[in-house]
Amino acid sequence: MGLFDIFQKKKADANWESAYKANPSFYTKPDGSPFCAFALTEGTETILPRAPHYAVSGKEIQEYKLMLVSATREGILGDCDYFAAIRKLEAFALDTDPNNLLIKGLSLSELEELRK
Repeated sequence: MGLFDIFQKKKADANWESAYKANPSFYTKPDGSPFCAFALTEGTETILPRAPHYAVSGKEIQEYKLMLVSATREGILGDCDYFAAIRKLEAFALDTDPNNLLIKGLSLSELEELRK
C-alpha cells in the first residue's frame, strides 16, 4: 500500500454530511476579554475549523479553547489551547479541506491525551 492509498482510504471513510459541525461559543474572562471555545465530544465525528477568526463587540478574539466532553463520564473533561489541539488532531483526521478538519470519533483515552 502506497502513500496515495492511505489518503484514498481516509476520504472513503469520511462522511462530512453526518458529522457534527462544531460551533463557536463565546465567553468573557474575569478581566473582560472575550474568548471562544469549540466542543469535541467523545465518540462523535466532528468538523473543526483549522484557523478560526472571530470578533465580539468589536474586540478581536485572541484566545481559543477546545472543550473536551466525555460521554462516558457524562461531563466536561477540561479544555486545552485550540491551536495546539488542532496540531495533535491532524493525526485523527478522516479528511481535510483548506478550512476544516473532519475528526474521527475519539475515545475517552484519546481525548485525555489531548490535554497533555
